[in-house]
Amino acid sequence: MSDTELVVIPHNGADTYRMSTDAAHLCAAIVKATAQKIQGKQYVRVEGWQALAVAHGCVASSRDVEAVEGGVRAVGEIRRMTDGVVIATAEGFVGDDETMWAKRPMFARRAMAQTRAISR
Repeated sequence: MSDTELVVIPHNGADTYRMSTDAAHLCAAIVKATAQKIQGKQYVRVEGWQALAVAHGCVASSRDVEAVEGGVRAVGEIRRMTDGVVIATAEGFVGDDETMWAKRPMFARRAMAQTRAISR
């Protein structure tokens, strides 16, 4: 899609409402299907966030995973599938001071930093 192409948006309030409620129902189903209980709270797994992005015509991914002072950092991004434009970024971090992660292998800490980045 180029910058000059137009997207058709319904002029009718009922059609707009129907489109938004359809999207909301799809997102609710994804959240319910991918949520995981951790310490009594429900959390959407990274697969759920990726599915939500796809449901909105985007893809969620990570990049620039690196060991930095104090831990491992990764950058998450959301790209529009139609033109590849990055529309959002976030950072994920696993600290060396995290009891659960400090003694795990580097590959596991790098993977968790990516998961956290995408989930943001």
